[in-house]
Amino acid sequence: MEKVSLGGIKVVDVHAHPFKESVEMETPVSFLRKLSLSVIPEMFTSVDGLEKHHPYPGSNMWIQILLRNMAKYYSCEEDLTSIVEARNIRAKDYGRYTKELFQDVNLQGTIMDFGYPQPPLDRVEFEKLSGASVWEISRIEPIMITESKRSTNFDEFVCQYRKRLQEDLSMEKVVGLKTIIAYRSGLEVFEMNKEEAEKSYREFLENDRSPAKAFRDYCFHIAMEACTETDKFMHIHTGIGDGEVVMTKASPSFLLDTLRKDKYKDTKVHLVHGGYPWMEEAAFIVSILPNVYMDISLQNPFTGHGVERIISQVLELAPFDKVMYGSDAFTVPEMNWMGVKLFAECFERVLNNWVEKDYMTAEKARYIGEMILYRNFEKAYKIKL
Repeated sequence: MEKVSLGGIKVVDVHAHPFKESVEMETPVSFLRKLSLSVIPEMFTSVDGLEKHHPYPGSNMWIQILLRNMAKYYSCEEDLTSIVEARNIRAKDYGRYTKELFQDVNLQGTIMDFGYPQPPLDRVEFEKLSGASVWEISRIEPIMITESKRSTNFDEFVCQYRKRLQEDLSMEKVVGLKTIIAYRSGLEVFEMNKEEAEKSYREFLENDRSPAKAFRDYCFHIAMEACTETDKFMHIHTGIGDGEVVMTKASPSFLLDTLRKDKYKDTKVHLVHGGYPWMEEAAFIVSILPNVYMDISLQNPFTGHGVERIISQVLELAPFDKVMYGSDAFTVPEMNWMGVKLFAECFERVLNNWVEKDYMTAEKARYIGEMILYRNFEKAYKIKL
C-alpha cells in the first residue's frame, strides 16, 4: 500500500508571535523557561543533580519531544546541557540559524500577532530575520488602551477607536483584527449596550486588565463590524492560553449565538487555537457557519503526542477546507520548527490510518494535507505564496 508523506509541502503558520534576535547565550534553565507556556519563573529553577534519564523537573511531553529532535538535528547527546551548547554555537548568527530552521521544514509564511510581546516588534525586521513572508493581525486590546488614554470621554473614545481599527485594516499585509477578550471577560459576548458600556468604561480606565465586561463586549462588536466592512478576518482567542484566561467562559461554544446573528453572517472569523481543549465544539461551529474557520495552534505543538489525537478529533466533524495549521510559537525559532515537524508527523499517521481503512486514496489524503498546511490559507485569505 502506498504511504502518505507530507514531506516537501510548503507550510503557512496562521498563528504565531514574533521573537527578538537573541544576543545572549542560553543556559539550560533559561532555555527551558522559553519553551514553557508557564509564566511562572519558578517552574524551572535548576537542572543539577539529576540521575541519568531523569526528566527535567517541570518538563512535559512537548519539551521531551523537542529536545529529542534537537539532539538528532545537532547530532549530539540527548542531554539538555549538550543540546543547549550545540544550539548556542549554531545561534551565534541568529538570523542564519532562524532561516535554517524555517527552511528545514519549508515554513514559507506566517500570520503573526504583534500584540505580544510588547512593545510590538517590527514586521519587516522579522521577515528579514526569518526569511519567511509575514502577515499581521492587529490586536484590539492595545488599541483600546491607547485610545482610552487619549480620549476625554466615552464618545470620543468610540470615535477614535473606530478610526484606528479602520486605519490598521487598511495597512499593507494586515489581514485582520484579533481579540483576547477570553482573557478578560470571557467569550459570552452580550449585545451592544451603550449605557452599560459607558459605565464599564470607567472601570477600564482605572484598570485596563479588569473584566469591564459591557465595555469589552461593545468594543468586540465594533471590531466585528470593522472586519465585516473591510472583508477581513476577525481572529478570536478561544480555549486555554496563559494563566489569566477566564476558563469558565473560554469555550468557543459561548460565541455561537453571536456568530450566527444575521449581521455577522458574512463576517470572516478565525477561531484561534481551535478552542482547545474544546476543539470538538470549534469543529462543530466551523461545520455549520460558512465563514468561520479554525486553526490547530497551541494544542500543536504544546500537547506533544496529543497532536495526533487532536487532528483526528477535529477532522471527525470539521470540513477539510475549514482547518488550518498553526503553532502559537512565541519565543525561539525552535518552536516554529518543531511545530511543523510534530504536526506533519502526527498528521501523516492520521492520514495513513485513513488510507489503510480504505476511507480514501493516498493521493487524496496527501491533498488534504496540502489543504491544511497551506492551501486553505491561500483560499480563505486570498493570498498566493
